[in-house]
Amino acid sequence: MRLTRLTFVGLLSIFVLFSCSSESDEPTPEPDVIAPVVDFSILGSSSSSNSETPIVSNQIVVEIDANDAGGVAKVEAFINNEKVGEDTTAPYQITIDVSNYASKSNLTGKFTDYTLKVTVTDTSGNETSKEEIIHIDNELPAITEVSLTNGRVIGGETNAITFNVSDNEGLTSIKTYINDLLLKEITEEVYEVNLNTLDLTDGENTFTIEAIDLANNVTRYNVSFISDNTGPVIDLNSIEANQILDNPISLSTSLRDEYSTVTHVEVLLTDIEILTATVEFTASTEGIVELVDFDPNQYPTGEQTFIVTAWDSLSNTTSLELPIKILRKLITINIPESFFNPDTARLFVFASDISGQLLDVERIFSDTDVVTLHTAEETIDDFEYMLTFGEYISGPLGNTSEFTTVQNIVPSILPEMNLKAHDRFLNQTDSYIIPTENFDTDDELALIVEGYDYYGGFHQEESGPTGDISIVQRHNVNPTLQSDSFFLGLFNYTMNEYSYALLDSNIPTDLTINSNMFTTEGVEQRFYEPIMNGQAFESSTIQLYGYLSNDDFNNNLEHLIYNYGYGYLPTNGIPYYISDVFSNYKYNVRINSDYFTERTGEPAASFLPVDWTIDYTFFNNQFEISQTGTEHSIGKIFIDSDTPKVINGLNISYRWNLIFDSQNISQVVLPKIPEELQTWGFYPLYENNELEVQQVELRSYESIPNYNEFLSSVIKDNKFPYTISPKMESKFKSSVQSYYNRAPNFLLD
Repeated sequence: MRLTRLTFVGLLSIFVLFSCSSESDEPTPEPDVIAPVVDFSILGSSSSSNSETPIVSNQIVVEIDANDAGGVAKVEAFINNEKVGEDTTAPYQITIDVSNYASKSNLTGKFTDYTLKVTVTDTSGNETSKEEIIHIDNELPAITEVSLTNGRVIGGETNAITFNVSDNEGLTSIKTYINDLLLKEITEEVYEVNLNTLDLTDGENTFTIEAIDLANNVTRYNVSFISDNTGPVIDLNSIEANQILDNPISLSTSLRDEYSTVTHVEVLLTDIEILTATVEFTASTEGIVELVDFDPNQYPTGEQTFIVTAWDSLSNTTSLELPIKILRKLITINIPESFFNPDTARLFVFASDISGQLLDVERIFSDTDVVTLHTAEETIDDFEYMLTFGEYISGPLGNTSEFTTVQNIVPSILPEMNLKAHDRFLNQTDSYIIPTENFDTDDELALIVEGYDYYGGFHQEESGPTGDISIVQRHNVNPTLQSDSFFLGLFNYTMNEYSYALLDSNIPTDLTINSNMFTTEGVEQRFYEPIMNGQAFESSTIQLYGYLSNDDFNNNLEHLIYNYGYGYLPTNGIPYYISDVFSNYKYNVRINSDYFTERTGEPAASFLPVDWTIDYTFFNNQFEISQTGTEHSIGKIFIDSDTPKVINGLNISYRWNLIFDSQNISQVVLPKIPEELQTWGFYPLYENNELEVQQVELRSYESIPNYNEFLSSVIKDNKFPYTISPKMESKFKSSVQSYYNRAPNFLLD
């Protein structure tokens, strides 16, 4: 107890001592009784049109301006005296969540008054408060009746979009956006904007409406729509750019549109309407439209353009322009695989008008299977043209050019030609030196070895054929055109006897030609009368061929039976030998200097003259034909170099066969040579009118009444004439007296 008392007395003494000391140095300060200065504002607040009372949204940001000389300890916010926030660090800002406060009275429908109070307390505990009545608006603006719907496809520069915006109190901002870029701000109560889709990328886009009310409540309304400013995709299925149209075709097109429905299509040929059609292909669906059966023969020739235009449901259009060429087809030539001669350096076919002017030219290659020739001229009524094949073969010492021309072709008579690979042989040959034995050396004999795929020279010796005989076997490019046998004819001049041997074409290496192989069985000597109605006899020749089967006959797999000529008239007529080993026969006979006939079957016993005449002049590559007679229908001209011509140190040979309508043509013009062929060796001779004419003739074919029938029955399918007509007769004028130029040709004989 004493200790406590002493302690208290000591402390009191110390306090008195210090108090006396302080009063002696400074005056005692006055207490801080001055309240802080305060003001506040609500960030982003606005007032309604009929009241100054701020309207706030579901969150309030209060910015407070508080000052005090002694310092501010804290600021506080109250709503209806309920503390809702505090801040102790300048600058002072309090965020208040008012989303749970009711906006309006359910009874009156009017805003409820809320008192927002801000109190500032300084470091001395002095307080200052400021209050303000506020209204709370937690309702968002309403965006309704938007005319643009999700997924809608629109296009073009004019697309009116209407909508409606409302709010329980009022709106401060209404804006529209395209793909988040401002489109238009609405300043009047006309809720309509225009979407110009031409500025947009085709495909999905977003249209947005943003509405802000007086309380800064924000509503955003988004619509996804499709912008489509592109017309349908067009694919013409039946033709290609720069295609030549010469036949009726069915035009069709594929149409599709990614976003809209395809509604109709129009087709023009340059400026001529071909078709307008209504269609309906939904978006992203491809449709095939069979447009029209287009006949180019109903439209002018030349360069043209197909213009196909398609519309979609938004009136977007697409036009496809396809350049084409309309020509008149002259002929289509079908070429078999084995037709092209590998020895041929160049092979062309060209068409010319009757005056010789070039219409079209095409080159034939080893793999060419079809060639079509055209003209821009109209091929109606009496239009005729000529067709020429040109073949060029070159070698180290020179070159050869061969031409075949068919004149007076009417396209409708000969629209197509089907070539065949006839007797063309490979370079490969098999040579055999075959010994002979048991022949009578006192007789003068001749062995005839000549056929379609083998040949041998006449073997004649004064002492008879006691030596060797050479046989060369050829191989056809078409292995089916091979003879199974070869025929040897043996003629004994001394005994005037004829015998033959038929041997296997697969010649054994140890073969010996023995007289015992030959037989006279079925051999008969016959005669024909060469005098024609008492005309003077000059000379005559006969060639007789046999065929071992009908197939061999149709393919001209022939065997030479007899070949002889007489410059005098034997007592009983012209003799020949025939063998019955053959199933079919073909022969030709020349009588005197201007009659020739080729026929099938066994030779006739006599021949009647033809009442025709033929003459010609040739100048400047043009023939003037003088002829009489009504039974002939085909004229044939044979031009040949006979012997090679030396030009620039090279041996130049040429051959040209032409046929023409002998009943209707008296003038034949050689066609102009295309530029592609003017480098060929013969061309200087052609240019200088130095071509040599060997023969001009008139022909008739039994059962072929006229030239057009000859074209369609013989030329069209490249047939041997004798397979169509059993008898051909000719009146000819040759450059060599009493000599008929057979001049075989792949197309004409």
